[in-house]
Amino acid sequence: MDRQQIFQLLKQPCIRLLQVTANLSQKPGARNELTQALFDLLTTLRSVTSRPGALDARLAEYAFVPISQVLRISRQVPVRALELCLECISTLLSAGWGGGLEPALSGQLLILFTFLAKPSSAENGITATSEELQSLALKCMSELMTQVSCTKQGQQAITATANIPALGEAVLVMLESLTDSNSNNVKLQAVHAVKAMIDAMADDDALASFLPRIVSSITKVLTPSSSNRPGFRVVEQGLHVLASLLIRLLSDIKTKDLPENAPNKGSQDDTKVLRSTAWLHATTSQIKIALASVFKLRDHDKPEVRQALLSLCLCIIQDCRTSLSLCVSMATETIINLAGHEGSGDSIEGQLKRLLSVDQKLSDLLREILHGWIVALPRLMQSKDDHSRRRIIQQISISLRLFEEDPTVLDERLADGLREGVSAVFADAKGLGEMKENTSIAITDRTLTLSSTKSSSFSPLSLQFKGQDDMMAEFRILIQELARSSSALSVAQRLTQSVGLGTVETRLASLWLSINLIKDTATSNPSIDDFLDFGTPNPREELLDDLYSHSLTLLNQRNMGTETSWHFSALALETVALQAKRHRVDFRPELSEVLYPVLHHLGSSNTALREHALTCLNIVGEATGYSNAGELVVENVDYVINAVGLKLAYGDVSPQAPQVLLMMMRLCGPSLLTYLDDLVDSIFDALERYHGYPKLAELLFSVLKGMVEEGAKAPQLLLESDSGNKNGNDPEAYVVSNALDILALMCEHAGDFMRTRIEDSWHLVKKVYQCTKQHENRNKASTKTKFSSTLKINAIETGMQRLSMRPQQTMSIERPELYVNAPSRMIWSSLVGLLCSIAKYVTIREERFEDTMNMLDPVLARSDVREALECANADAVWLRLYKKSQRGGSDETGMKKSQMVMGKLPVGKPHWNFAKV
Repeated sequence: MDRQQIFQLLKQPCIRLLQVTANLSQKPGARNELTQALFDLLTTLRSVTSRPGALDARLAEYAFVPISQVLRISRQVPVRALELCLECISTLLSAGWGGGLEPALSGQLLILFTFLAKPSSAENGITATSEELQSLALKCMSELMTQVSCTKQGQQAITATANIPALGEAVLVMLESLTDSNSNNVKLQAVHAVKAMIDAMADDDALASFLPRIVSSITKVLTPSSSNRPGFRVVEQGLHVLASLLIRLLSDIKTKDLPENAPNKGSQDDTKVLRSTAWLHATTSQIKIALASVFKLRDHDKPEVRQALLSLCLCIIQDCRTSLSLCVSMATETIINLAGHEGSGDSIEGQLKRLLSVDQKLSDLLREILHGWIVALPRLMQSKDDHSRRRIIQQISISLRLFEEDPTVLDERLADGLREGVSAVFADAKGLGEMKENTSIAITDRTLTLSSTKSSSFSPLSLQFKGQDDMMAEFRILIQELARSSSALSVAQRLTQSVGLGTVETRLASLWLSINLIKDTATSNPSIDDFLDFGTPNPREELLDDLYSHSLTLLNQRNMGTETSWHFSALALETVALQAKRHRVDFRPELSEVLYPVLHHLGSSNTALREHALTCLNIVGEATGYSNAGELVVENVDYVINAVGLKLAYGDVSPQAPQVLLMMMRLCGPSLLTYLDDLVDSIFDALERYHGYPKLAELLFSVLKGMVEEGAKAPQLLLESDSGNKNGNDPEAYVVSNALDILALMCEHAGDFMRTRIEDSWHLVKKVYQCTKQHENRNKASTKTKFSSTLKINAIETGMQRLSMRPQQTMSIERPELYVNAPSRMIWSSLVGLLCSIAKYVTIREERFEDTMNMLDPVLARSDVREALECANADAVWLRLYKKSQRGGSDETGMKKSQMVMGKLPVGKPHWNFAKV
């Protein structure tokens, strides 16, 4: 499209706009026509400028003439018409104004845009204003500055003495819009206008006159606050503007030749600042204050803002290192924080590593800062500000990562600082490390099951508060970064040497740091000695051996007597697991010394310590080639049995020994019982010596109970009944019978010690009796239907009752059965023995004795039963036998028999007179 065609396209909307403007005061509806005419002109201009180079200077002036006529009567036109005027001018400016914008016109346009950008313009001339109008005015300012800066003549004109007042007013409006407007769009256009103004001004002294106000306004916008928060794009562009301004005025190149004192102002323009060394010092101190507020954006959640802040920091470090030397340290700390920000990726860290590799001065500066952080670490860890404590740990971690290939960065101060920092965290967790034992509740049942035995990794040590756990997680990251350094082993050596020195918290901190550092060193920084044996000692393995020896000492201590004792034991278990992983199958000879201490902590009432022990057992079992923890225990059971036997034999009354036995039975099942024969005698000896300690006795009884329960699961006892014989041998009957026999034996030897236990389990005794009676009644019914009424068989003594196949007269009060199945006969016989032992050796209540006589009524005539019951209450036994004899018959033969059974009359007291019956 040639110039003539473009002119024809512009002619009609321009003439139309001029006509509407001329008739605006005469026609009431001309306002709408004016808006429509401006819109048509804007559409045409956008169509023309879509082709690069289509618009020249004369065509731009031709299109601007009708727009200027509208602006002259701005008091009468609607605000929408002013917005369309600015959009048309913006289109002309963005197209370059044909490359012929006159300096005089640019000055007039700057004044116009400044007026329209003011929120107070509606009070001073135009009918109304809007955020859109202000935004368009600021956008036109930005495009005007960009257009002016294209020519040297324009750059000189904008800072000419005549234009300085207008420029100053424009800058003031830009900055006020940036700080005071509530519209993010206005703020964004304002910061773009400031950036364009800085680029357009070629005179540094003139720009320096605006420096304090620009820095102050931008700092106000960039400082995080709860009120009138700008959008992240505004913050991002504000950081770019600040960086651009610092490079223009305060870079080392621009300030190296500044005079010592300012020249005489007599021959200079009073509107400009005459820069000098004194001016630089004064400005630097103010810039430092401003940057301290700006650097708080390092934790901003938008990566664009953090990247812009990185550019500002790099500008200070690289371009303004001398002039802004007071700010370099802050900028370096901010860069390190940005590198460690979650989600920042490797870009910032990569830029820093490349910068450190080529800039030795920056590398030295970072070392100095790192040394300061290490020195300050113990002090900050004692404060209550969790944010500051976590931040310094992160800073040290990131610094170590940046220097991971530099072996000269670390020294002994780091080991001391780490130890003191971690010990401060443990010191805050007061009371937390106590063994969380509930002495009133013993672990005697299936709470020691293997629900968590599949775990093969240790849980972190739990502290009192979540903030402390988070702090330890940060230290864990720091250790991982330290492990990548070639100086990690020297730090670990210093820490290992102090595991037995200092306060409880200090020793615990040294142990925790040593174990984790050695563990991480093996994975993240393996040495060639780990793969090839040159016959020389491996430093890491030597340190691990020292820790392993110390850990065995900790695990074998009976009473550590410290508040954090369970943490020591847990860390010792981690060391054992680490040593087992190192030696693999070669670790098996060590099991004779290690296995019982590990199992010993399975009996702990502290859940965390118990889980640590289970995890350690799994890791050791896997490392040494066993299929699971149960196989590990069974294959090495002799070590454990000997250890437990020695403890019981030497009077060790701690609860862990029986708890270890109980857990071993849960681990290994019935296969372990064959090794426990010798321990049963030791358990009964311990019961005899320590029966006055209820909790210990309860644990020992729990072991016996566990033996019975696990023994019932043995394959040898899983006998299947004949499907055709419902009364066949029941394997549970043997268990019940043996349990009753054991209880009878315990009553015989323990005496009244069993009184409360008999009272508590009396309902079980009655339940066994009732089950036995039910079997007896079924046997009677089956016997009557199975045999002929004419069959005569001699009675079989069973110890319960005597059954005959036909009614028979017998003079005996006792009526034994003809036949009772073997399981029922065994249970009944054991029940009779238990009841006799209870009556003979244990003091029971009268109602319990009455129940006993009722249950033993069928066999009361037996001499052993009668003598046992007479030990408890001979009169009651005599009376019961007498009543039975009365019911049995009154003939002479029967009387003699009853007298023979009852024996002589009870003696009673001297003044009692018994009547002869």
